[in-house]
Parts: sequence; C-alpha cells; structure tokens
Amino acid sequence: MIRELVAKIGPIQITSTCGGRHARRSQHYSGNAVDFRPMATSARKAVAVAKALESTGGVGSYPNGVVHVDVGDREISWFGHKRARTRLAYAGRSRR
Repeated sequence: MIRELVAKIGPIQITSTCGGRHARRSQHYSGNAVDFRPMATSARKAVAVAKALESTGGVGSYPNGVVHVDVGDREISWFGHKRARTRLAYAGRSRR
C-alpha cells in the first residue's frame, strides 16, 4: 500500500508506525497503519489518493498536515483528532 501511494503522490516522511501512543485497538499496534507527511503534495490530495486505493482501509488527516492510512476495514474517514465527536463516514467501496 505504501509503495502504491508513494508512486502516486511522491515522497513521504513517515512520522509514526507501530511505536508510540495510539488509540486503543489502533491498527498501528498490529503494524497495519502508518502516519506520514506528504513531501511533494498537499495532505488533502494525499487523502484523496489514499481513499481511491483499493489497498487502503481507514484514511484520516490531522490539522498539522499528517495523514493516517491503514489496511483495516474501510469504515470512516476523519479530519482532526480521531477522538473528536465528529467523525465523517465516507461512501467508499466495501472491502468484504
């Protein structure tokens, strides 16, 4: 998934993988998620490209320009803090 993403948006700076503090039951802890900062495009474009990839599950972005992608279930997309009360579901294809 990361190779495919980088091929489409250019280089990225990975800011978080499986270490650090994440939400309970985060895909990060099982090695299925990465947070990154796109180096050659905007976070908004990186999110749009990530959502279009067949291999991605959850996609989100934070106000500081960091993008989250994982290979879990395709359920929600978010902007801002994942713990915020507002979560925006996006109509993507179901990966079942």
